Amino acid sequence: MKIKIIFFGTVMLLALGFLIQSRADKSSQPEKHPDADFTMSCRECHKEITPDIYNEWAGSGHGKMNFGCYMCHGDGVEEFYVKPASDNCISCHSGQEVDFSKSKFDNCFDCHQGHSLTFHNE
Repeated sequence: MKIKIIFFGTVMLLALGFLIQSRADKSSQPEKHPDADFTMSCRECHKEITPDIYNEWAGSGHGKMNFGCYMCHGDGVEEFYVKPASDNCISCHSGQEVDFSKSKFDNCFDCHQGHSLTFHNE
């Protein structure tokens, strides 16, 4: 009887582990951009539908350097991230990389505003 209980418990733990892993894999997958007219550029569309966000980006260092939305958010077709991960930042800003395992923060956006890229306390 003990062997059956141990076996059943082991099977349940493995099943739980696979369930947790499958959920983690889904959360790290790119999202789909809402229906969009891809004959327009991100800038053309977002200047109209989210002007505040567009203006934050346009006034930022990225906007002034003309770095496109796709650099952080993906192309909108194959990959799209509503909230980009810090990996997207590090691809250009490797000199500012933070070891988040040694920090109280989880990602770049815990300190930096998403589109203006200023610090939250500014």
